[in-house]
Parts: sequence; structure tokens; C-alpha cells
Amino acid sequence: MTFTSFSYFLFLPLVAILWYSLPGQSRKWMLLASSYLFYGWTSPAFALLLLATTLLSYCAAILIERGGERKRAYLTLACLIHFGALFVFKYLNFFFGAFTGGRALLSVGLPVGISFFTFAVTGYLFDVYRGKLSAERALLDYALFVAFFPCLLAGPIGRAREFLPQMKSDPRFGLTTVKTGFLRFLYGLFQKLVIADTVGIAVNLAYSGQLPRGMWFVIVLLYPLEIYFDFAGYSNMAIGSALALGFRVTENFNAPYLSVSVRSFWKKWHISLTSWFREYLYFPLGGSREGKTRTYMNILIVFAVSGLWHGAAVTYLVWGLLNGLLQVFELLLEPKLGPMRDKERQSMIGKAVAALLGAGVTYVLIAVTFVFFRASDVVQALDVLRASLLEASLHPFDLRMTDRQLLVMLVCLGVGTIFDVLKTMGWQPRHLARTVTPYYLAAAALIFAAALFGVYGEGFDMQSFVYFKY
Repeated sequence: MTFTSFSYFLFLPLVAILWYSLPGQSRKWMLLASSYLFYGWTSPAFALLLLATTLLSYCAAILIERGGERKRAYLTLACLIHFGALFVFKYLNFFFGAFTGGRALLSVGLPVGISFFTFAVTGYLFDVYRGKLSAERALLDYALFVAFFPCLLAGPIGRAREFLPQMKSDPRFGLTTVKTGFLRFLYGLFQKLVIADTVGIAVNLAYSGQLPRGMWFVIVLLYPLEIYFDFAGYSNMAIGSALALGFRVTENFNAPYLSVSVRSFWKKWHISLTSWFREYLYFPLGGSREGKTRTYMNILIVFAVSGLWHGAAVTYLVWGLLNGLLQVFELLLEPKLGPMRDKERQSMIGKAVAALLGAGVTYVLIAVTFVFFRASDVVQALDVLRASLLEASLHPFDLRMTDRQLLVMLVCLGVGTIFDVLKTMGWQPRHLARTVTPYYLAAAALIFAAALFGVYGEGFDMQSFVYFKY
């Protein structure tokens, strides 16, 4: 079951009604059963993996808290088991195939969401080890943290120290909160079906060799928009679903393409993942406290691991390292760029020009790295970049899209950009949720747009999201 399936459109309201209607512990049991039903809808066997992950991390946290001098050993053993399971399902075939000519050792598919809930439970164990959080004794509450269905398949990656107190507070129905959740869900649906999937028409055709090579530079600039609106759309639907049940979860995006530097971009892109790496990998490695050279190495290590987290392929490793290198270069250039930025910011015009230039350069750099993220292998990625630089041509301009699809894409990209700008100015959906007529007009417009302009039909899977394969 996914957020864009018709079964989910019935599932979420039913769960919400039961959640707010049932008394005491019974509603928690209902929510846990619903979460396992949601996860095991297509692959029931993987629900056993989720249960095993829950029980192991629950017991490990208690052992770590009581372990005294042995708590480090308990943490290490638990992490080896959790990350070992992730390795077996996600990376074993890759490494086995590297030595056997591409043969697979396991025929079992990748459990959806394993990268996300593995990071959620290991983050919890690290927090208990450091004394930032007491080991949870209520197994039901902890099981809900791990299996909470809005965040289970593709995040945002949960933090126990944020979720468990909400579970203890026993969330009650709040009209504004539920309305905000409904609006966030609808906007996410619009981002996915109308914007991301429309852009994806041209991107998919290009990567399957059906567009003129002169169009590659356009595709390189379009793909970051597809993956952003696809994943941000999913995150908005996840956050909206959680709000419908009275829970607040981590924001995953904060207008990343308005960033004026790559470092700024990575503070606004997939926030729940980047904050996890910062807290549990970058800081333990020494962060920026051990001198410049060590800082640069730590950045490269973190982004290499981040690349491999996305998938067992050289392309993801290259993508991660490129993003790390770009940030290192920014740090190296900072002494020269800093005074220039200060001078430009002395006037409003200078500030605006600097922001536009910075955002434009940052977007192009990020777009180049995303070529490796999307390409099937490094050879294809290099060929795409070569064609973008040496064979770029707008004659003929052929994306194999109808005039209607092009118009929808341009208009809706503009709408999405406006919403991001408003977000940076402090506007939030809850402001609209406090109104009556404007709220229902906005909701109706999003439903209408998704129904009329969404991409459906042969060759398009409205239930598929880019990050499901990670």
C-alpha cells in the first residue's frame, strides 16, 4: 500500500476515525495493527523483519542502559546485527556479483523502507548509549515508533526522542491540525502526480534513448526537479498523514533549490537523513573540531557513506563524493568569497543579484551531480555530461511532450516555486487551515489539479516513488 493508492485513500480516514474514537490502550493497538497491515500489504513476510528489528532494538536499548562497562559492547553488537541485515538485503548481491560476473546470491527483493527504519532504530540506540534518552520500557509505544506507517516506507527518518513523548501525551483531535494534515497531503499528491510525473515523461524518455542527444542539457536541468517534487511530495504526504493522527514529524525539505551554496543546499535537502549523518557520523568523526584537513576528510567520508546508503552502485558513490568535494571547495574558497559577499550585501540590488547568482550556480552544480544519481552506470553518466556540453541544441526542441503537458509542467513548476518562496518567508499551511473559504478552495483546487493534470495510464505508475528503491 502506498500513499497514492486508492486503498490508502480509504485506509487513512478509517484509521484516523478509529484513532480518535477508541479509548486508552486500545487505540494504540489499533494503530500498531494498522501500521503492520500497511507495511505487509504487498509483502507480508517482510513484516516479520520489521517485528524482529523492533524486538531486537527494544531489548538492546535496555541492555545498553543497564550495561555499565559493557554498554559499548551491547551497542556494537546491536548495530552489527541491524546494519548486517541491511547489508544482506541491500548490498550482498552487489558485492557477490562483483566477483561472479553479476550473479546474484539472494533472490529476495529489497524490503521497502529498510534503510529508513534501520537508521531510526540505530539512532535510538545511540541516543540511549549517550544518555540523551532513557530506554523505552513500554514495548507498545516503542513498536509504534518503529512501525508508524506515515514514516515507515521512505521517511522522514524518525527520532525516538521526538516521537515517544508525543505518544505519551496521548494526542487528541484538533480541527486545525487535521485540516493542516489534509492540505499537506493534497499538496504532496499534487507535487507527485502533476509536477514530478510530468517532468518524468521527458526524463524517462531521454534515459531510454528516445530523445535527440541535443536535448540532454535540458534533461540534466529537469531531473533535479523531478526527484525533488517526487520526494518532497512523498514527504508532504507522510507529514500530512501524521498530522491527521495528531503527530508532528521532522520536516524533510526547506526550499533547497533556493540555496545559494551547496553547503546550504544540504541543510535543506532530505533533512532527516542529513541530520542523522551529522549527529551520528560527522560529529563522532570529529566534525570540524580537528583542523581543516580532518574536516575535509570527515565531509568526504560522510558523503561517501551517504551515497552508498542510497544504493549499492558506483554511481551513488560518485554522486556522494562529488557533493562532498563541492562542499570542500566551498570551504577552501570561503576566504575569497566571503568579502565579496559582504560587499554585495551592502545594497538590496547587490544582495538580490548575489542570491540569484548563487542559487543558479548551486542548482547547476547539484544538477551535474544528479546525473550520476540517475544514470544506470558511470559510462552513461559521462556520456550524458559530454552530450550536454558538446552537443546541446534547441533545434529541434523535442521532449516528446504534448503542448498541454509542457504548459502544465511550466505552470506547475512556477506554482511549486512560489510555495517554496512563501515557505522561506514564514508562511505555513496551518495559516490557511485556520480559515474556511480559502482553505476549502485551496483543497478543491489541489484535488482538481491532481485529477485533471496528473500523469496516468500505460507506462506510468502513480504508486511508485523514486525513494522506494533506497
